[in-house]
Amino acid sequence: MARRNISIPDELDERLDRHRDRINASRICAIALERELDMIEEQTRPLEVDESQVEHLVERLLQQQDDKDKWYGRGRSDGRAWTQETATLEELRRFDQHWSGLEGMTVADFNPEDLEGWIIDLLPRAFQANELRQLPPALQGAYIFGWHEGVSNLWRAVRTRL
Repeated sequence: MARRNISIPDELDERLDRHRDRINASRICAIALERELDMIEEQTRPLEVDESQVEHLVERLLQQQDDKDKWYGRGRSDGRAWTQETATLEELRRFDQHWSGLEGMTVADFNPEDLEGWIIDLLPRAFQANELRQLPPALQGAYIFGWHEGVSNLWRAVRTRL
């Protein structure tokens, strides 16, 4: 069996001396060291993961991103179309004034339920339809952010000419 020397505080050594006949210090230290090493090794041991679970998770996350991209693109297209074909000058100025709070936000920060009613009214009828209302908030947010970008890009190019 290997031997090691350990250092302990003087007060602990005095207490240990008083109970030396009842305590096996080597055994207690060995148990404590084994527990500590087990904890360290458990924390550094690579997790055993079923490869099919990894593949399923990757597939699901990629699909979520594809869905967000799809709804963002649809919103952007709808925003441009609304600006080009339907929006009044008053609505665009109102958009400019009240939607500026989205600048610098990410889809993850955004909750579509926080939008005021008049803002929802500006969104195309597609958003107000059940198809979009029943989407998870993350996809609603992607659509609204896309719509915002579609309107903003065109409106920024036009407003300086008015």
